[in-house]
Amino acid sequence: MENYFSTYLSDAHWQIFESGWDPELQNVHETQFALGNGYIGSRAILEENPPNCCPGTFFASIYEGTRALVPELVNAPNPIDLRISAGGEKLGVTAMDVLNHERILDMYRGILVRRTIYSNVRGKRFDYQSMRFFSMQDKNTAVMRVYVTPLDDNVTLTLTNSIDTSIINMGLVTEGKKRHITIVEADKLGSVNYLCTRTFENGILIAYATHIVVKKGKKKAYSSPDWTFKLHLKKGETACITNYLSLHTSHGASLEKIKKAAKRSVSKSVKKGFKRLFHEHSKAWEEKWKIANVEIEGDPYIERAIRFNIYHLLIAASEHCDDVSIGARALTGEGYRGHVFWDTEIFCLPFFIYTNPSIARNLLLYRYRRLDAARKIARENGYPGAMFPWESADTGEETTPSWYKDGRGKIQKVLTMQQEHHITADIAFGVFHYFLATNDEDFLLNYGLEMMLETARFWASRVSYNRRKRRYEINHVIGPDEFHEDVNNNAYTNMLAQWNLKTAVKLCGVYMRKKPAEIKKLMAKINLTSSDLENWRQIASKIYIPISKKTSLIEQFEGFFKKRKLPLPELDHQSLPLYPQNVRNIKNTQYVKQADVVMILFLLSDIFSLKAKQKNYLFYEKRTLHKSSLSESIYAAVGAEIGEEHKACRYFGIAACTDLKNIYGNTDMGIHAASLGGVWQALIHGFGGVRIKKGILSINPRLPSQWRRVKFLIKYKGYDVSMVAGQDKVILQFYSIRKKDQLPVRVYGILQTLLANKKVSFHKKYKRKAIYDTKDLY
Repeated sequence: MENYFSTYLSDAHWQIFESGWDPELQNVHETQFALGNGYIGSRAILEENPPNCCPGTFFASIYEGTRALVPELVNAPNPIDLRISAGGEKLGVTAMDVLNHERILDMYRGILVRRTIYSNVRGKRFDYQSMRFFSMQDKNTAVMRVYVTPLDDNVTLTLTNSIDTSIINMGLVTEGKKRHITIVEADKLGSVNYLCTRTFENGILIAYATHIVVKKGKKKAYSSPDWTFKLHLKKGETACITNYLSLHTSHGASLEKIKKAAKRSVSKSVKKGFKRLFHEHSKAWEEKWKIANVEIEGDPYIERAIRFNIYHLLIAASEHCDDVSIGARALTGEGYRGHVFWDTEIFCLPFFIYTNPSIARNLLLYRYRRLDAARKIARENGYPGAMFPWESADTGEETTPSWYKDGRGKIQKVLTMQQEHHITADIAFGVFHYFLATNDEDFLLNYGLEMMLETARFWASRVSYNRRKRRYEINHVIGPDEFHEDVNNNAYTNMLAQWNLKTAVKLCGVYMRKKPAEIKKLMAKINLTSSDLENWRQIASKIYIPISKKTSLIEQFEGFFKKRKLPLPELDHQSLPLYPQNVRNIKNTQYVKQADVVMILFLLSDIFSLKAKQKNYLFYEKRTLHKSSLSESIYAAVGAEIGEEHKACRYFGIAACTDLKNIYGNTDMGIHAASLGGVWQALIHGFGGVRIKKGILSINPRLPSQWRRVKFLIKYKGYDVSMVAGQDKVILQFYSIRKKDQLPVRVYGILQTLLANKKVSFHKKYKRKAIYDTKDLY
């Protein structure tokens, strides 16, 4: 039997597999094998939509609040809905016996390939093969091709290709199931079937145009204008059904305009044909992988896992829009309602900063375009400046639900929107990180600095002065460790607030000298004075940071050391601590949900000595339960930096397989976007040792002993910088059309200068005893 799609596949190192049909894993695989292009995400349901499948078609930034407690990402009508019956029996994994079943997600080419051999009640077999992709070249285009061959007898096939408009969003906690769209128009335009829907609340149009092309055996292909049609096949004769899809959304455009666009788009696809569309799509993927790929010699399993994480980052965002961001589950599921958290700026953003800065810029512009909403939130809470919401959707308003169901099934009140304020500094940190790596002054002066100043203004009012202790405090907060609510002086929050204030002041000073007209205009725009800046400087210098001078231990928050110390619970089958069942109130213990103090060691790495990092890492590692997918990658990155190779590799392996192994048991709800970005950072910043220190690209690899070498490329200040790192050697090269360009770098702690387009090798001659140490937070 011919394998029709084998020539479309790349090397097996770029593939993940589904072997055999397991209904228990159906929803997990729908997430893992998802397709997308940043504009649209599509869960990898089987084409026949078997029972208990969870179709998901998500368009970036289309949210609705109708019948929901808060706005949520709309699960749009499902265009992957092909029903085939043979002699009255449905071809499907639950309707017929499955003799063989395999699916392949080819990550290098962004395609999903399937082959299933069915047997009906009379023992007659059918070979079913399919391939589909959502074009990375044309965001509005998707294509699905199916081959069906009766192996034992002649048969009449009945095919129904439709767009399922019955899709609803799942209900959470007190909600029922929610329908967010209504049908506006259904029409037949020659051989094109057209459907247009509209969201109830915001009136956003979602339109689909489909064109079916059928070929039977060696006969000439023809178009089928009907949603349902019949095919008569002889034994061994193959039917090829190609469904060309055009998907469009519109915020305010007319019905006529979106209809014309959809019809024109699908007609153009049919004219190009399947092979040309695939070629354009695969070339676009090839260009992305030229920058984003990572090669690890010595560990093919972890190399494939890392590519899986990168693949899902690549389908999560697009260069084409600066008004959308990445939700906590990207565009692969309804988890967290598609809301945007600090996950984007702290975990996902760095990947795009160093591989596709235009996307990173767009992600930050999403926040800038909602700066007025952040100002409004601050005012409503009694503060000046900008206070970004803990959960954001389309408008930038606070969208955190008031209740949630915890891991034990209990309904809990949510306080994060009231107290988890560190997100405001996290966004400022993302702004500065982007500027530091790109030197994009246009962005800084027109958008970024305004965000930095308005977030600093918030922190200057959020602090309270303790006259008795002569210090500024930030009380009643939640840090990254959400086991402990309503605490005072969380170290992570205080240090990021201090950093935000200091950096905003310093940036303003630097550019007052370089671009005085622009800075004066900005200060006038936001009503900021020089005395305000001086006040912020004074506040920053007196913000309390709970660090023991004797032990160098950072107290996670004031009073943490007095909490009950308990040993870590036993490990589960994923090598993670079990949730302690014998603890009634976890907030009274020193158990930590996720990296909190260790997050500081990672983000503000420059201000700690190696000894201080080691001591704090080992202290908190014994207390952290890792009940968040955001945790392990940070422990891997810092572990690599401080020489804890065994711990770093263990955490890295867990993080890299968070969704591949469904480690948290909820991959069915969508991919863990923050973990994806954290894995990349653990590899590049942790094991690769690539960081920016004092404005200089610093490279100090710390590869696991089983890795022979790592190869990757990053973008830095407009250059492509390639790096090949071995155990004791680094090969660097940066590319520029200006042959006289030079790039200062610090390799193994020694300042060097690279010449454009010249490959240079550096050898590690000694082990460094300390990490670069400075008290300057800038």
